[in-house]
Amino acid sequence: MSSAISPHLQLFEKQILSLVPYASNDRLGYLVKKLLPEENPTQHLAVKNEIKKLAQQSTKVIDLRLLFVDCEEVEHNNLTHYLDPEGKALFDQKLLEYQHLYTIAIYHEIYANAQERSEVKTVKNSGNKASAFTTDKAEPKPLVNKNRINHEVKQLNSSCKVFVNPIMGMTTQGKVDIGVTASIEKMNNRKVVIRTTNEIRDIKSNKVYLWLYDHHAEVDFSEELELGFVIIDSQKSSTHNTFEYLLEYSDPLTDKQMRVFFGYYLRKKNLAIIGPTEQFITPLFDSITSKGYEQLYLNKTHDIPLLCYKRNEEWHAKIAMKTSGNDELWSFFSDKNQNFHLPILLGHKDIQRALNERKTVDKYALLLKSSYKETLSYALIWYEDFVNDSSVKTIFNRYFKNGLFRVLKISSSFINAEEDAYVPSALPCHVHPKMAVLNRATPKGALDMLSGCDHMLTVSDITSLYEIIYQPIKGELTELESLLPERYQLNAVDELSATEIVTAENDDSRNEDRFILSFEMAVTRSNNVVTLIPGKTKNVSIQGLLVTLEKATAFKAGEEIEIELTIPFIDQKRTLEKQKYVVLGYDSDGAVRLLMNAIESKHLACKAIRKYLYQHIDNLEACGKRGSRIYGLQKAMRNIYAHNHFSIPFYLKATKHQQYINAASFSGNSALKHLVYKNDNSEEIILNLLSNQGFRNSCLSIIAALSYQKLSARAFYILVLPKDKNENEEYSFWYRDISALKKSSELQSYTRKATNLGQPAILKIELKKSNEVRNMYYRDEISYLKSLDKELAEELEIQLKSTIGIGEVTDLTDIAIDMITNTK
Repeated sequence: MSSAISPHLQLFEKQILSLVPYASNDRLGYLVKKLLPEENPTQHLAVKNEIKKLAQQSTKVIDLRLLFVDCEEVEHNNLTHYLDPEGKALFDQKLLEYQHLYTIAIYHEIYANAQERSEVKTVKNSGNKASAFTTDKAEPKPLVNKNRINHEVKQLNSSCKVFVNPIMGMTTQGKVDIGVTASIEKMNNRKVVIRTTNEIRDIKSNKVYLWLYDHHAEVDFSEELELGFVIIDSQKSSTHNTFEYLLEYSDPLTDKQMRVFFGYYLRKKNLAIIGPTEQFITPLFDSITSKGYEQLYLNKTHDIPLLCYKRNEEWHAKIAMKTSGNDELWSFFSDKNQNFHLPILLGHKDIQRALNERKTVDKYALLLKSSYKETLSYALIWYEDFVNDSSVKTIFNRYFKNGLFRVLKISSSFINAEEDAYVPSALPCHVHPKMAVLNRATPKGALDMLSGCDHMLTVSDITSLYEIIYQPIKGELTELESLLPERYQLNAVDELSATEIVTAENDDSRNEDRFILSFEMAVTRSNNVVTLIPGKTKNVSIQGLLVTLEKATAFKAGEEIEIELTIPFIDQKRTLEKQKYVVLGYDSDGAVRLLMNAIESKHLACKAIRKYLYQHIDNLEACGKRGSRIYGLQKAMRNIYAHNHFSIPFYLKATKHQQYINAASFSGNSALKHLVYKNDNSEEIILNLLSNQGFRNSCLSIIAALSYQKLSARAFYILVLPKDKNENEEYSFWYRDISALKKSSELQSYTRKATNLGQPAILKIELKKSNEVRNMYYRDEISYLKSLDKELAEELEIQLKSTIGIGEVTDLTDIAIDMITNTK
């Protein structure tokens, strides 16, 4: 409750709360003086104003579902609160005290009481007594979907003859004898590419006619087709010594009935090529789920990944990724000018040696940040040397102990950056044009940056473990009188600016990539009045445009306008008329922000822009508040980390009726090597642990505390020992909180007992509130899934949006056991 009272008045919390019900009483001033007789009039006035503030009516909803599972809806003054039975009883009691007025004081008192009750419950569940419990399993959900359909596109072409004159009324034999044999290379409802062995002669007015017959057996269509086309382009192929023709379908040159048949034929052919769409539902669901969880986790991971490459027999840092979850560690490696110093780790010979290994290498280090002659410096000592070498401990006591240092886990792993950077959709390109865009290769600029990167250095901050077992760190940057001995100093291999910084999140209001492109356009209708206001685009995305117009305008937000837009494709310019957009507003320079005002699949400008971006993606300049200056590098870096993350993320959910942990994500690097039982792997065991009710309630309580106290993250450490499975093949565990054991002076003795019983693991559990999922990278897939199974797609969106917190599990058994053994 004290957080609701101004800091300088929290000393009088008890007196203030007792007088809130009397805030409107004429004798309030007298009562304040009576309760605080030793305070001066200024303090009396401040307390009186604080009471009146807390007595104001609140409009905030009290929601205790994150803390308790047995909440019910409670209606009061048009607000719906979610309260457990004890919370409701306290709520009713306070309403009586406050004359049925729901005040700010009540809001904070209910929350403070709930938080206190929740923490007591957590302590009872997992505090000073070892807990044995059985569990239900959560599900593994990878950050990179492997359930993909990789069918090659079928070539289900019909036999084809070409004519230079109309063929209506000719006999079948006549058409066979006269027509020029052609093969169909590409075909849609607008254009066809055909290839012939010989040049077609005597063409009149660029008009030709196609006879399609003898359709492929897999295409459920039997009618012969006689269609008219106009030749757009033709060329002789030197490779195949054949002639190719690009044809555009012509309604006027085609009989009405044939036009109907042609549309029906294309639908039947497309259905035969794609196959039954039911087969796409599960791969799409899995792909969207993976991309949703990848976004939730990577935006919050506490690790800093660093991609490295080797040049002249020496390793160099090329790319580092910043997230909102690793802010604190990032700040430790930054100076006042925001230069990033983490790459200096590669100046240490032992780290160079670890990077030469084609396997995962874990090392633990103490890193000091200090200043010498007003210049920032860093020094490193390995934890194993700190424990085993008295001279190193002397260095620690002299320089580190009272300074600003961190305890780090540094992991090196071998990766395939170019391969891991590419994560396609769940479906092949020919299924839908949107899938072709999602499946396009990593942009050239990003691939060039990744070239040669075959190792990833991952740095994790585990200082809180040191503080629990040893002592709190003062955290003050000190000015050194002399530098540490050279063996401990870290020196940069390259200029700090040589490392490319990628930010995991986009701080952009538009949920899609946008590019600087100048297309000719004009407003042709506004307020249902025909007009003509020429202009050009400043930047474009598939659904939105930012345009500058030659004349001043005063469009209203929400107003629909029509524009014509000219897109310069490689083969020809294409002008699209009567394209409907809605005005969103103006930017600071007076440019107009527009959003498509139709279904995307039926909006010609959107489809044309999508095609143009697909054709030119390697040469486009992206804009907006992006995570990288090089287009595609942010997504590539995210994909690489998703393939190779070390910690195991898990996801906390809250719906109207329940809170739970539903899934965890694993990679090739994320095995908890010490969490084992007999021959079972750690993945199976950790899924059991995450679903346990006691563990889940502890995590949900912490997430609620983070929200209420406005904290970014909280970590705790547990000692876990798996026990036998029950008849349902479910594990039970013994586990204890490391902090509680330390406070009760049982840490060393309990660790010895657990070690005698089996192989215990010590895990770091870090919890953070999650941000709302944005569908930027799976928007096209969710749109297509809705067309196949709308109910399932909407259920999936709700599932992702119901995520309230992200957890990370890290195995620190090696160093934790060492610390516990060597502490006094």
